[in-house]
Amino acid sequence: CITDAVINVLPRVKQKIEIARNVIELMHALGNTRPRVALLSGTEAATHEMPSSMDAVAAVKEVENGALPGAEIAGPMALDVAISEQAATIKGVNNAVAGNADVLLVPNLEAGNILFKQMVYSMGATAAGLVLGMKVPIMLTSRADPPEARLASAALASVYAAHRDL
Repeated sequence: CITDAVINVLPRVKQKIEIARNVIELMHALGNTRPRVALLSGTEAATHEMPSSMDAVAAVKEVENGALPGAEIAGPMALDVAISEQAATIKGVNNAVAGNADVLLVPNLEAGNILFKQMVYSMGATAAGLVLGMKVPIMLTSRADPPEARLASAALASVYAAHRDL
């Protein structure tokens, strides 16, 4: 699962917390009771030159204060460390998320959109698109998406709505 490839251009810490809250609920609806959320950046070390790394540190502090129960959350984390146990081991990153992320919380729309399109066009993925955080989930697909993506979006919206008793 990736966030946010379409709506939030440059979310800051408070918006990232809300994005995480929404995706955690979605993962719960899908049966993942303790999703692992990676706060993506280009590095695992906080640096002012990479604002996404500083946002991740601030978000993790919020998590440590109880902001997002029901998930394991870690960051900042580069993509390789988030999805590859080998990369995490080589880089010395040892936490519940490293190498096992269920959710990639991207730093901005550009990163999310590029990752989404890479998965669809280079890996043959079928993507379901939902906007969360509203009263009801909103299906959102690309104009270029095939019918399968629209069907996947409808199915995902239906599961999520049933979970929320909408």
